[in-house]
Amino acid sequence: MNKYKTWYNSIIENAKNRVIEGYVEKHHILPRSLGGEDNKENLVALTAREHFICHWLLIKIYTGESRSKMIYALNGMKRNGHCTKRYETKITSRVYENLKKEFSIVHSATMKGRDSWNKGQKEVRPDVLEKVKQAALNRKPQSKESRELQASKTRGQKRSPEQKAKMAAAMTGIKKGPMSDEEKLKRSKKLLGKPKPQGHTQKRLATLAKQLEEGTHYSQQIKSCPHCGITASKGPYTRYHGDKCRQKPN
Repeated sequence: MNKYKTWYNSIIENAKNRVIEGYVEKHHILPRSLGGEDNKENLVALTAREHFICHWLLIKIYTGESRSKMIYALNGMKRNGHCTKRYETKITSRVYENLKKEFSIVHSATMKGRDSWNKGQKEVRPDVLEKVKQAALNRKPQSKESRELQASKTRGQKRSPEQKAKMAAAMTGIKKGPMSDEEKLKRSKKLLGKPKPQGHTQKRLATLAKQLEEGTHYSQQIKSCPHCGITASKGPYTRYHGDKCRQKPN
């Protein structure tokens, strides 16, 4: 029997032979994660400080997978709730550092290969969605340097067929079509009074010239209306023909 087991047993035996007045916490002598039961023989009343120390000793007593479980238990000892008043005495920085290091190693090994519990799930809780919305509205505007850094990470990258397939699947079922009047008004108000970036006009003219040269400009896309037979470019066709044609049967 090592010294940690001796200390542990001493605390347990002392607790069995006394009555504590005030706040106490129930402790499983043999932890439930190691097969301990919720019966009277396996439970003992400890002070919050004793409870914490016992869990601290348990990681010294056990090895292997059992020790990993004890690290999880000790890490949870600092969590407070409306029914608990956890041990509040300050832990030394060295103990805290060692615990966190070991917990990160154990937790990483435990979670390796597992999917996140909420992967693929869509958030539907109204209160959470409202908090996300408010956080987005109150977020500070992204700086020019931050935008450039973000853009530099993806500039020149090409999407793989798998990425394209996932994006197409994500868009399936989403309504497509002309922009609504409400959306147009919203965008117009957002841009009202905002100056165009330097070089905007030159870039736009260069793009138009390139499209005209390649024959891809919208004015060069000719379509024939199936209802009235009139041939028109994309702009007039979208406004007056196709589904909007006056000669379309009702």
